[in-house]
Amino acid sequence: MNTLIVIILGIIAYTLWKIYRQKEDEKEAIYNEKLDIEHEQARKEKFSDYPHLFEKIDDSWIQVFAQQSNINGKDYLLKSMFYLMLGESTKIDYSEGSVKYDSLFDATKELLEHLEKFHEGSIIEHEIALATYWQMAATRMEELVKENPNTGSLSSGAHTSEVAGEKVEAEPFTDIEKIASWFPKKANHPAHEITFYNKDGSFPRESKGSALIDKKMEVLGL
Repeated sequence: MNTLIVIILGIIAYTLWKIYRQKEDEKEAIYNEKLDIEHEQARKEKFSDYPHLFEKIDDSWIQVFAQQSNINGKDYLLKSMFYLMLGESTKIDYSEGSVKYDSLFDATKELLEHLEKFHEGSIIEHEIALATYWQMAATRMEELVKENPNTGSLSSGAHTSEVAGEKVEAEPFTDIEKIASWFPKKANHPAHEITFYNKDGSFPRESKGSALIDKKMEVLGL
């Protein structure tokens, strides 16, 4: 009889513990969900000046390049893009890859003017988007250059090599095509969206750049 009572009490205790544990888990889940909501709200408020970049670009890159948009009252993002491109361009021996890579900077200037004229979003947002693009592109190009034997073309001793053109016809280089879609079109937008592909599907197409962006770069001493 005593054994039966002990078993029954044990079952009751276990059942009560399960109910308690379930309620605690539910409270913890609600608490964590609240924290997640608060965290997301805090992120949105932190990047409220860059609504079109939120969830499109890693928070850290928005922060880094946002700082460069206002250094002593001057916007240095164009200069950042240029030096990111140039830093790796000098390490590529003349090849199809070097021609395609360098031509992407003209495409960048063309896209910046297009965004300014025909898409919503601030100029700073547009420039942060392209600066982040060049951060990714330069990082990838550095990897591609090092995949081939060092030709020793630079007296600095930096690793140099040729790069195949097909290597530039892939992400992250082709990601420039996505950027316009991040910013809603203005009413004056042309019938067709800008593209950097040729009609035969090759990438990138030839671009004439932008006189508007060239003038801005001249002000920065570029």
